[in-house]
Amino acid sequence: MLKLWMHGSAWLSLLVAVSVIGFLVAQSWPFWQQYGFAVLLDSDWYPYEAHYGMAAALLGSFWAALIALAIALPTGLAAAVLGSELLSGRWRAVMRVGMELMAAIPSVVYGLLGLWLLLPWLQHTLHLLSGHNLLAAGLLLSLMVLPTVMVMSLDALLAVRPAQREAALSLGLSWRARLWRLLLPQAWPGVRSGLLLALGRALGETMAVMLVVGSMDRMPQPFYNLLTPAQTLTSRIGREIGEATIGSIHFAALMGCGLLLALLTIAITIPAYGRARA
Repeated sequence: MLKLWMHGSAWLSLLVAVSVIGFLVAQSWPFWQQYGFAVLLDSDWYPYEAHYGMAAALLGSFWAALIALAIALPTGLAAAVLGSELLSGRWRAVMRVGMELMAAIPSVVYGLLGLWLLLPWLQHTLHLLSGHNLLAAGLLLSLMVLPTVMVMSLDALLAVRPAQREAALSLGLSWRARLWRLLLPQAWPGVRSGLLLALGRALGETMAVMLVVGSMDRMPQPFYNLLTPAQTLTSRIGREIGEATIGSIHFAALMGCGLLLALLTIAITIPAYGRARA
């Protein structure tokens, strides 16, 4: 009975995932049929003038997620190493509870904290006209995905068998050598899973990003300028979905943004899963 339930759950999960992709394809199909894939290279997004370029929002999503992971991965991994190798069990539990509480905070609260603290700090520190920019979105996202990276990395490091640690000690390996040659390679599958989950949240986060990114539909000039107000796919959907009439091209274009997000996540996850199986 248990085996049947497990198989049923697995097939149900697959069915839900396929159904979501099918729904997004069906809802966005009129848009793709009318405009084609050229919109992926077009940066102009003016719905009331029938311009639906995706490039600016794609680039904004890329930069925001990249900044978040560039900060959260080394920070979370360092905290996980500290918790698994250097702290006692009591202090490790305290750190873990703190991280889990961070993960439980609603995203809108992070967005409000970003409005109140992060944006004024960026504006005054970097002498900007406005603190709304891609850097603010990336910094806020890094705080939001940090607990995921840290907790999953900690679990992966704690899963390394004590016998392997003892063997490394008997060989006379230094602490640094044990970390790089034993612990991190053994824990990498769990760290990778945490990284993928963090990337999924960074790409899919809406409310917090929408409050700090500026939601300006234009390509950063130059493209690596992180201090300009910008747009992400999620902030675009969040701001405009209430204005779009169901069945309109505008609505279909927003569903197209959702489809791109889903496909990006799948494109990242499947190759990583394949490498893990290999």
